[in-house]
Amino acid sequence: MSKLFEITLFPAKEGDCILIGYGDDDKKYILIDAGRAWTYSHALKEYLRESNIDTLELVVVTHVDRDHIDGMQKFAEDRDLTIHVKDFWFNTWEHLHGNAIEVPANDEDMEEFGAKMGENLSTQILKNNWPWNKQFNGRPVEVGDTGAANEIQLGDLKLTLISPDRQKLDKMTSIWEKECKKAGIVPGSSVEDYAVSDNDDEGMGALDIDELADTPFEKDGSASNGTSIAFILEYNGNRILLSGDAHADLLIDCLKRLGATIDNPLQLDVFKVPHHGSSYNLSIELLALMDCKHYLVSTNGNYFKHPDEIAMARLIKYGTPDSTLHFNYRSQFTTLWDSNSWKSDYQYKTNYPEIDADGYLMLRIE
Repeated sequence: MSKLFEITLFPAKEGDCILIGYGDDDKKYILIDAGRAWTYSHALKEYLRESNIDTLELVVVTHVDRDHIDGMQKFAEDRDLTIHVKDFWFNTWEHLHGNAIEVPANDEDMEEFGAKMGENLSTQILKNNWPWNKQFNGRPVEVGDTGAANEIQLGDLKLTLISPDRQKLDKMTSIWEKECKKAGIVPGSSVEDYAVSDNDDEGMGALDIDELADTPFEKDGSASNGTSIAFILEYNGNRILLSGDAHADLLIDCLKRLGATIDNPLQLDVFKVPHHGSSYNLSIELLALMDCKHYLVSTNGNYFKHPDEIAMARLIKYGTPDSTLHFNYRSQFTTLWDSNSWKSDYQYKTNYPEIDADGYLMLRIE
């Protein structure tokens, strides 16, 4: 039996929830983000249970925005499932300052430490006694100065860290509390409070792909997005890039450090498009540094109406020819790109979930 990557996108609304399965008879799993609380309760939990998944080689919370972390809090608090977590990557307040965190030896230590952290997920990681940033000796998950420092081996799986770096983490320090509240760490708004109005598509009109694609790039200014953990996974000759909401400038710098150039781009089987297809995170320069077969876009278009027209136009015009764009939702912002004339003119294909399975999308790479 051939070894494979199996990438499953779950209905995370405007966010990310990605499960990576790899191997053959003894399949292993990595979980990246868990979307909203609704995502865990109504989708991920059932999948883990029905698939008899009892061990996760790695769990990653890319950053603290609510559409990535909310469901992970529910996962960490859930006592119905018994899942062994071998390592949990998450940069919290102490990590922003470069400090290490050790799992406490007893409950008394945990209570004191939890009060200091002041943040629910951190407390739950400690309560669960999960190894925290184990591959980094409890210190921050951050890009190092040398290539070797960014390469991590998990059995047959190789990870290459490409975000965040110390500069991005430092910028987050002053607004950590604000971003945590925005992310839902302080309980607040409902998961249904970002519905798109029926009239939100008015005025879209006919789009000029070339004009949109060549719109001058404006970079993402969100400090929270800048702290996104992003990495390349390699297994059995296949390579996927999971970008979270990472900033384009850091992704570009790290790809260049890995030897990628416009004339010799990095070969990728899959690229999870950063920040759900925001124009502020996907530049022409970034696309030029990769030769990719499959692009994944995770969002239902709520809240920020992603994927953005400019970002998709860049991807269509400057992405790899004959590649496939995979969307985990059918929405007014994704079905727009299923135009036969555009697909013919710009040499790309599209893939959507089944009609009755919106939000779910599985891609197998052998």
